[in-house]
Parts: sequence; C-alpha cells; structure tokens
Amino acid sequence: MERDVNRRRFLGASTLLIGALAGCPGGQPEETPATTPSPSPEETPTATPTPEEPMTEMGAEVTVRQESGKTVYWVLPGERRLSPTVFGTPDNPRFGADLLEFRIEQAKQLPEPLSNAIPQLLQDLPSLVAVPEQARESVDSPIAHEKLTEPTLFSDNAQITSGEFEVTYKDQRPYDRPGAPGDTPDEADLTATFTDPAENEYELQLDHIVQPPIPGYETGGGVMTGAWHHGVTGTGSPLMPKLFAYGAFWGVGNVLVNGEVATEDGFRVIHFMTTQTVRDQDYRLALDEELPLPTESTIAGRAHHTHGVVLPIRPTPDGPVFDPVPTAFELPNGNPQPFIHAMWEQEELVNSPFKQEMSG
Repeated sequence: MERDVNRRRFLGASTLLIGALAGCPGGQPEETPATTPSPSPEETPTATPTPEEPMTEMGAEVTVRQESGKTVYWVLPGERRLSPTVFGTPDNPRFGADLLEFRIEQAKQLPEPLSNAIPQLLQDLPSLVAVPEQARESVDSPIAHEKLTEPTLFSDNAQITSGEFEVTYKDQRPYDRPGAPGDTPDEADLTATFTDPAENEYELQLDHIVQPPIPGYETGGGVMTGAWHHGVTGTGSPLMPKLFAYGAFWGVGNVLVNGEVATEDGFRVIHFMTTQTVRDQDYRLALDEELPLPTESTIAGRAHHTHGVVLPIRPTPDGPVFDPVPTAFELPNGNPQPFIHAMWEQEELVNSPFKQEMSG
C-alpha cells in the first residue's frame, strides 16, 4: 500500500497525462527503406564551454530539410527501458527521487512567479529531470535492469505517417543567462507539416525561442549547435539517451490541426533537434550503452535524423504549467494523445558547419 501511495505521489498529473494511456497499439512498425544516402559526421565536435566573458554572437547556423514522400514516424505512448548508465540499478539508483527533490528545491529559489510554477511543473511532469524508483519495475534484459512502465513519449511504438519540414537553428549565444525565458538572441525558423496515424493534418507555428527555466538545464540560449544533451547531461529528459545534436531548439508556438488553431488557450512548448540516429532497425529507442549505433543498423541506414516534440506544457504569465496538447489522434482508450512526437528519418543537412560524408 505504501508503495502505491508513493507511486501516485510521484506521477501526479503525469498519471492524468500518460498513466491512463494503457492499451496503446504496440508491435513493430513497417520496415523503412535504408537506401537513401545521407550526410554523416566524420568527427563529432565537443560541446562549447561557457566563456568567462559574454560572447554576443556565435553565428552558427544549421539548416535541415525533409521533403514530402519520405519517411515520417508518429511516436505513440509506451514503456521505456532504463539505461543503467543514467538510472543506475535497483540497488544503486540514480536520477531518482533524490534528484527530483533537489531540482524542486532549486526551483524554489528562482524569482517569482517561477519559484511557484517550476516546482509544480516538476511534480506534474517529473520525467523532465528524473524517474524516481517508485515508477520503475524490474525487467529481464541483456542491458537494462528496469523499465518505466507508465506510457511515455519516449517509447519504441510508432507508426509511419507522412509530412515534410525545414528548420534553421540560429545559434547566437552558447550559454544561458538569468532573466526571462524569452530573453535570448537565439532564433530558429521552422515550417513543419505532418499527419498522425488517423491522417489528421498538423502544422507547427513557432513563435519564439525560450531558455527553459528548469534547474540543471543548459540550453545554450535556447538554441544549441554541435552539443550534447539528454541522458546524464542534465539538459532534457534523461529518458532520451545522451546524444549529439547538430542543432536543437526550445521554443513556444501554436499547433494547427486540420487547418484550425488547436491551441487557442495558449502556446505549447516545442522542442526540435537534429541528432545522431538513436533508433535501430526495429525502431527501438537505443539505450546509452547501445550508442553509437552502426549506420547500417539504424532505422533508415542514416547517421542522423530529426525529432519534433510538442510537450504538454503551456506558458502563462505566472510561468509554465502542465497542459495536454490538444491533438486529434484518439488512443484505444478513447482519450486524445496528449503530446506530439514526430520523427523524420530521411532528412538532409542543407547547411551545416560539421564535416560530412555520404553513406548509403
């Protein structure tokens, strides 16, 4: 009984968001063609250190595009294996309840009103920073010792859909600074249209870049190029493996569904990132211990792909709050999917400062 109480306390609004999504379709998606050539890095640069003196401009830009007719995946809610490198073992857990409580206490030191909003957001969506032990279960796996059984947006379940996008990451500052989340010179241009498995049509309209005011996050001014995040980095959910990002941004904007603005009640948080490929041929999301994947073992035989995520977070004058994304895609239990996670598996680096080579 005590374990059940602790589990409910941990999940909070996350249970309302994804804990009630049991029964989502599983199985393996269709095989994706792996013959289209794509650029791949010869050498992975390290993240840019924070300078002692401010650098007002970096000027790095990365443009990525995928035209219509190529493979797009809509990621469904599902379980997530937990990396021992990130989350430890049942006898020696990491990124658990202690870290969550620490981040909440850090958030209470933020200026008002963030000092109230961010602690509540972390309680509602703890997977932004941690997975406490009460939410884990043992699993028989060659690498993972545990899994998060509550459905999450970082699952292995996905269906092929359609769409196209182009994004330009404009990295003007390599570090975050105190101040309002939107107070940054970093920018991004985005056009993104895609469908869900029921063929509802979506368009994302990015309004502006933000520096997420989450303790421990370092987003390079809201846009990063040539940097590492997720996993053990402290930036982004640890449920994603630590990955190299050619470009990434955090911003806010509207979601259009079937031509109509679905977010009249307010923007939602949009996170785009073009990264090393972290999906294998069965579309499993790799653990940290499994990376880097050999190019020939990735879902489309490519070295990189692009993720587009709309999180159930709505910015308000009093700070960000938990609020499901109003999608039109109905899950088997009758509820709409409360997040968007679209993945473009056959994109190309149109403009990038990183060395490239073609690989089939």
